[in-house]
Parts: sequence; C-alpha cells; structure tokens
Amino acid sequence: MLRVALKNLWDHKIRTLLLGLAVVAGVGFVTASYVFTDSLSLAFQDAFASTTEGIDIEVGPARSPGSGMGGDEAFPRIDGDLVETVAGVDGVASATPYLQGFATLVIEGEERSAFGPPDFVVSWSGAGTLSVREGRRPEAAGEVAIDAGSAESRSVDVGESIRISGGGRAEEYEVVGTFGFGETAGLGATFLALTHDEADRLLDAGGRVNSISVVLEPDAELDRVLTELGSVLPPEARARDSRAVAEEQAAQLQEGLGFFNTFLLVFGGIALLVGSFVVYNAFRVVVAQRGRELALLRVLGATRRQLVWSVLIEALLVGTLASLIGLGVGLGLAVVIRALLGATGTDLPDAGLVLSPRTFVVGMVVGVATTLLSALVPALRTTRISPMEALRDQPEFRPVKRWWAVVGVFLLAAAVTLVGLGVTRAFEEAAITGNTDPLLLVGIGCLLAFASFFLLARVMVRPVLGVIGRGARSTSARLGRENARRTPRRTAVTATALMIGLGLVATVAVLSRSVEDTILQAVEEGFTADILVQPAEFDALAGIPVEIADEVAGIEGVGQVARLNMVLGRLPGGTAETTLVGVEPDTVELAIAFDSVEGSFDDLGPGTLAVQRIEADKVGLALGDVVELTIEDQPHPAEVVAIFDLGGDVSDAASYYLSYESVADLQAAPRDFAVAVGVDPTADIGDTAARVTEALADFPGVGVTTLGELVEQIQSALNAVVGMVAGLLLMSVLVAVVGIVLTLYLAVYERTRETGLLRAVGMTRGQVRRMIRFESVLIAVFGTLLGIALGLFCGWALSIGVVGDGVRLGVPWAWIAGGLIGALVAGVAAAVIPARRAARMDVLAAIAYE
Repeated sequence: MLRVALKNLWDHKIRTLLLGLAVVAGVGFVTASYVFTDSLSLAFQDAFASTTEGIDIEVGPARSPGSGMGGDEAFPRIDGDLVETVAGVDGVASATPYLQGFATLVIEGEERSAFGPPDFVVSWSGAGTLSVREGRRPEAAGEVAIDAGSAESRSVDVGESIRISGGGRAEEYEVVGTFGFGETAGLGATFLALTHDEADRLLDAGGRVNSISVVLEPDAELDRVLTELGSVLPPEARARDSRAVAEEQAAQLQEGLGFFNTFLLVFGGIALLVGSFVVYNAFRVVVAQRGRELALLRVLGATRRQLVWSVLIEALLVGTLASLIGLGVGLGLAVVIRALLGATGTDLPDAGLVLSPRTFVVGMVVGVATTLLSALVPALRTTRISPMEALRDQPEFRPVKRWWAVVGVFLLAAAVTLVGLGVTRAFEEAAITGNTDPLLLVGIGCLLAFASFFLLARVMVRPVLGVIGRGARSTSARLGRENARRTPRRTAVTATALMIGLGLVATVAVLSRSVEDTILQAVEEGFTADILVQPAEFDALAGIPVEIADEVAGIEGVGQVARLNMVLGRLPGGTAETTLVGVEPDTVELAIAFDSVEGSFDDLGPGTLAVQRIEADKVGLALGDVVELTIEDQPHPAEVVAIFDLGGDVSDAASYYLSYESVADLQAAPRDFAVAVGVDPTADIGDTAARVTEALADFPGVGVTTLGELVEQIQSALNAVVGMVAGLLLMSVLVAVVGIVLTLYLAVYERTRETGLLRAVGMTRGQVRRMIRFESVLIAVFGTLLGIALGLFCGWALSIGVVGDGVRLGVPWAWIAGGLIGALVAGVAAAVIPARRAARMDVLAAIAYE
C-alpha cells in the first residue's frame, strides 16, 4: 500500500503540489506567529536580564503601572528620600535612584505618528548594564545619550544637538554618546539617557523616582536584607529580588505579545480551515475517480482496511511534506512581518529567528493532523467499494441527501435567533459601553450562519447556478454550467472554501465601514469646538501643560477656551479604575456636545458630579444620589447634579464628569487632558489654527487639530487596521482559489473520455478551454455571492453589537463590486491549468480511456 501511495502521488505531481499548497499557507501562518513572537520575546528577555545584571534588589512602588494620565500612572513613583533610607540598611553597598518617563525627541523634517513607538527619558544611574557603544555617558545638564538602535534609525549622530521635551517646552541637548541594553542595540522605542538630576527636572518628577537599584555587600544575605527593607519601607514601596523583577517584566511582555500571537494564529487557523475543505474535496474526488482502481485492488485481495490506509498514507505524505515546507515559509513570513512593522516606523530588537521545538512540533502536528482529518471521511468511503465497482465505466454521481438541507435550515434558524437576541440586547447596551454579552451572542450566531451556508450550499448549487448561468448562449458555456451543476457536492465544497474567505473579508469591510461612519458622525456632531489642542505623541493620556490654555487664549482669532483634565477612580463595588473627566461648567458646551441635560452643569463643583444617562440607567442613579468614589485609595463622595446624553447619538466610556478644579486638586502634577478652542466668528479657522500651531512650536508633545484633520486621522488609522486584516484574510482566499484549480484539474481528469468524445464530434480546443473557464467562473461567483451575503449579514449584526443603537450602518459597495470582479478574475485564473490540460488532450487516447 505504501508503494501504491507513493506511485500515485508521483504520477499526479500537479495534484500533489496543489494539495500541498492548501496546507502550506496555514502552517506558514502558525509557524510565523510563534517564530516572530518567540524571537521578539527572547530579544526583550535578554535586554531585561542585562539591565538588572549586577543589581541584587529593586525597590519600587507597591502598585502596578496604570493606564491613566501622567508619569505617576504610566510609571508609578516613590519618594526619592527613600534612597537614603535604603542605603542605611545593613548589608547595602549602594542604592541608586532610577527615573523614567515619556518624552518627545524633536528631529527637523521627521513626521511623527501618535500610533508609532514612544520616546522615553531615563536617568543614567550607573546601575545595570547600559553599555556605551560610541562616545560616553551624559555627565552634565545639557548632555544626552541615545540608544544605538534609535540613533541609526532616526539618523542621530554623536556630537550633534537635538531638542527634547519632557511634556513642556523643548530644550536643546548635545548628544555625547550611544548605548545598548547589553548585547541589544535598541528595544523599538527611543531611549534618551540624562543625568538623574536633569531627568528629574525635565520630567518634573519633583524628587520622586521610579525605582531604587540596590547592590549588596559581598557577605550580605539577600533574604535578610529583603526582610529588613520590608520593615523600614512605607506601604507604598516594596523591595524585591531583581531576578524576580526581570521575570515579571518578561511575563508582562509575554502577555502583551500573546495578543499579537493570537491575532496571527487566528488567520493561520482560517487558512487551515479553508485548506481542509480543499484537501477534503480533493481526496473525495480522488477516491471517486479511483473507484475502479481500488475495486481492482479488492479483486486482487486487498482488504478494506488496506484501502483506507492507502488513502491515509497519501494524506500523511502530503501533510508531512507540506508542513515541512510550511515551516520554511513561516520563517520567511516572520521576516516579512518584521520588515512590514519596520516600514511603519516600528523598529524591533533583533535576536535572530527562534524556531523552538514547540513551534516545530505544533507546525507539523497541525499540518499533518489537518490533512489526515480532511482525508479521513474520503478514506473511510473506500470501505464501501466492492469488487463489482471494477465493472463501472464512470464514477457514480450520488444525489445530495435531504438531511443536509434539514440540518442547514435548522442551523440557519438558530443563527438568526441568536443574532436577533444579540442585536435586541445591543440596542440597550452594546460592547462600547462595556457589555460584551450581546456581541458574544451575535458572534455565535454568525458562526452558525457560516455552518448553515456550508450545508445549504449543496442544495443551492443547481438552482443558483441555473440562474447565474442562464445567460449562457454558446455550447461551451452551457456545457460548463451543467458540469458544475451535476456534481453539487464537489461544487459546493469548492465554493464554500471561497465563501469563508470572502465572507470574513466582507464582514470586516462592513463592520469597519459602519464603525468608521458611526465614529465620524459622532465626531462631526459632537465636536463643538473649532480647534482641539491635545497630546500629539504616543501617550495620549499623558496630558499637556496647564499653561497651554492661557497661551492659546491670548492668540489672535481665539474666542473662547475650555479646559479638560482627568483622573482615575473606582466606583462603588468596583475593582477596575474608570476615567473621571474634569470640565469647567461655564465652558463645557464648547468642549462637549449634549443632546439633553437633566439638572445643570452650573451646579458642578466640589463634592458633585455629572453622569451620562446610559450609565445612570445601568447602575440606577438619579439626581441627588450620592456616589462613593475612591481616588488614590481615598473616599470621595459626590452628589449627582446632572444627567446627560452626549451629542452624536453615541455613548462614551468616560461616563462621569467632575469639576475641573476638583480634578486638579486630586492630581499630583496638574496637567490638562485637552483644550477645546472656539474661534471668533470674524476669524478664519484655518488661519487661527496656524497661529496656534506656531505659538506652540516649542511644545512638540502638543498637537493642534481642526475637525477636518481629526476626521482624516481617524479614517487613516481605521483604514490601516482594516487593510492589514483584509490583507491577512486574503491568504485564505488564495487558498480557496487553489481549491478551485485543484477541483477543476481533477474534474478534467475524471471527464477524460467525455472530453475526448466532445473533441471527436467537432469541439475545438478553444471551445474546451472556454467550457472549463465558464465552469470555474460559475463556481467562483457562487462562492463569492454566498460570502458577500454572509458578510453583509454578519457585518451588520456585529456593528450593532459593538456600537449599539447609535450605529450608522455602512455598506462598502466598492468592496462588494471588487469582490465580484475578483471572483471573475479568480475564476478565469483558476481555469488556466485545467483548461490547458483539457485542450491539449489526445483525442484518440481519451476515447480509448478505460
């Protein structure tokens, strides 16, 4: 049986190649996801380990970094006076403070993106192994060193002057050296090292530090020193073994990379799913075509089990070879992913490609298992073959069983029911407000819808292709149409592979267009200011200096200015922190548009708050109720004086508003979240925005945006995400096209005698090619129509599940038209190899086919 399988694969090289391609794509994606994240993780782990080398203990904040505004949230800090306390503990040889915070490196002519990697200022403490690569470390106030990776990517040379902003005005520094993190030149972001005192001043840290690096005396016991430090440190600080800190950093990185890994694995899974349809269909057709051959083997004494093994051995060989090739393709894809991220400005640390035993095993198991499982049902079908099959002249075309349609209709009814329930609930509370249950119902319903269409496609083939191909006038076209209709199983499974890929693409297109239209509508209706001044760099929540508002207010053409600030707090019974926005009651309507307000913002002051209506209804709040807020672990009861609906008919995650002064009193270092600017009616908005931009030129971390520019930024960001997702999904579409090629190739082989007879009665080679092409186009269009129908349905439902009642549904007609045109092109392209083989067939040999 092994020799039979090997000979069969060798004699049908093109079929074997196409079968392998269906598996290579999926295994390649799975491999690339693990190789890329493992390589990146190793690079960061090496860097983390190097920065703690030579350090025994790290003293830092007891709380973890938050996601709120300002350095004390993104980088929690402790009192710098603790350095002396730590240094005085018996057994401590040295205690060195460390400081880090967001910054902005200003390079003339460089365009920065808020979605690009951040810039950091760090203090060169001398602890750890920040290794000088060129020049020297900073030793004076006006000196800076930059990490070697960023120096190369951003063209910064030792000896030149650069400007750095720590959140305020940019200041000039001389680059005195470059450094690395152990053996690693850079970590993707830009790190700017200053002396500790200079970093403290630039970041306005007020003497607070992010950590204290402790080196012990040679004879000191680590556990004893940790215990003693625990007894002298205040509750907000803690001491830990530096190795544990490095391991925790690595674990946090691993968790962060987990999302990216899962993201890539999803697309690998989709490609494998589509590939499994291709493999299943191919082996099912092959088993049907080899009916006489397998029956003759039965006559010669082969058992049913041996027939099963002959098919499974073929699948095993194809799966093994394709998986090995897929591993190589995955390594190449990992390099491509790194290059693509680098092209977007994301420079990642390089530790080479890591192909771990886990990755090899997973790639091989996934590829081989997918191929074997896909071939299992066709293999088991060989047990039904009897020796009498050897007398048949043509493969048997069995009718589609009715139970497929019954189960398909049942699944479709269940899908519509679940989607209906999810949409109904989402109208009350959607994912944007924090409730993902309706979205989960919709998601399950969409999965069932895809499954139902897979089953129903078998009974839809004949009527739908009859309608699509009704315009066929030529003999070639009519024959192509009937060829596709007389094998509904084969046509349905082939089209289903394309349906899944294009269905997911259409779903993403509809969802993204709907979300984009909804966001833009909300921005246009809720953006009451003419100009918005806000952070321009990576840390959008870091805020801007409070003096910005006063600076802007004095600019020619500016009419009114509204300040917004924010702080994090916890609601009663909650553990997660929520954003509390601070607004000025007399200018709030310049910054935020409201559809309605119950109560009055004029009453907003100390001890009061305003609540968005959807949030008030959710937790049962009314005017006059008191909410027990917890801010910085301190209770802050506040009375509800206003309940509002936001303009634009959408909800916002920031549901609680305090007075500006109340929030400012709670901030360790007061900063504004944004400043809304109203232009004088007699002034031009564009000219005024230009003057504001010029006036704030010394604040590179501050961005000035008009409504039109804000809309363009949102569209650009969404289009980039959608383009990436659609591009990855197209891999599954290409696999599906390979399935069409393989199906038609096998069909041509199966219809050898039939084609020979057609040629014998006068059909030309051109007519044969047109017949195959028309059949291919019909299959592609059928799968495309099913995919578009599913995409429109699921995209509509998911949009409501995400946004809720305020969604503005949008249909990307250009995508839909492109999908149909692409189906025609794919159909023609898929028919090239099969049509060429059919047209070049020897007529006498085909008629003599037995």
